[in-house]
Amino acid sequence: MAKRGLEGNMQAQPRVFAHDAVLVTPGKLNSQAENSGISSLITAGAGYTAGNNIATTVTPSGGTGLTVNITVASGGVTKVKVNSTGSGYNVDDVVSVSGGTPGDLATFKITNVDIPDTVERGCCLYVGGSGSVEVVMESGNKATFTGVNAGSFLPVLVTKVVAGSNTDATNILAIY
Repeated sequence: MAKRGLEGNMQAQPRVFAHDAVLVTPGKLNSQAENSGISSLITAGAGYTAGNNIATTVTPSGGTGLTVNITVASGGVTKVKVNSTGSGYNVDDVVSVSGGTPGDLATFKITNVDIPDTVERGCCLYVGGSGSVEVVMESGNKATFTGVNAGSFLPVLVTKVVAGSNTDATNILAIY
């Protein structure tokens, strides 16, 4: 029987080797990014005392679970450090630090929700639970993969899984 295409030529057959896999949480801050994915303070607010694991709120609503540690001087926040990265955030969301004077809260912006370790090269995805996945490709373009079956690999290079209504697949792994 005659061989077809690359069949029998092991050197020419495409192969995929992964050296790492990380669970992707859409909209999770990239803790490996500069300043853990948040901006410098926009406003310092008033009425704060220093503390750890301080809750936050976001505008527009969507992200949840981000907590921060704060350093305070004269009631105003001088430094914010991410304690827990949360999920569901988008770049440019404005985050308010709870616990200050109502109407005068400390604020900062979300700056990076990319998948960690994708600054220079994207990663492929494994989708464990069926649904749709909206991504940002290595080129910067957005794409939505609809009807992805559970157990599927997406052999494309992505830097971000976008949080929101276009992503309802679950158990997504970044494959490096």
